[in-house]
Amino acid sequence: WLSINKSGNTRFFFKQSLSKINYFFYVYNKFSHYCSNYPQLKIENLNGKNFYGLYFATRTLPCFTYYYNMFYSNKVKIVPLNLYHLLTYEALAHWICCDGTKTGTGITLQTQSFSIKEVVFIVSVLIYKFNIKCSIHMQRNLPTIYIGTKSMQKLIPHIIPFFCDSMRYKLHINENF
Repeated sequence: WLSINKSGNTRFFFKQSLSKINYFFYVYNKFSHYCSNYPQLKIENLNGKNFYGLYFATRTLPCFTYYYNMFYSNKVKIVPLNLYHLLTYEALAHWICCDGTKTGTGITLQTQSFSIKEVVFIVSVLIYKFNIKCSIHMQRNLPTIYIGTKSMQKLIPHIIPFFCDSMRYKLHINENF
């Protein structure tokens, strides 16, 4: 996520559970030159159970403010209108790694923070840009996007170069792909 301060500067935060440590450091290595501190351990207590994670935060920089202005409106995350141009195979791979859930032999993208209208727009971009079939499902009255098996098989050759080994389980492929 991105966070803007009162002076208008933005920093990027990234957090993953400790069980996803390989993917965490895969991302951290891409952003480490923007960071002034090493990753830190975060312990959160939910309903009496401790959850362990790692996080890092970048320095506040104008390059992150550019993206904040694109992806947030009044401090609320939004889907930018130029999503078609922003969404690449690499971006889709990271989206699946971070917010994708293995569902049967497909993937569910967790999009509950967006409105139905925004999710319909995302689906239209996915269908048009990547020529895949996907559908909107409701979880607790909030929209998610389901990408079925055949469409995932079509995407895998394009997104697999951007997956670290520890996240391949989401793609329903063997380790030799």
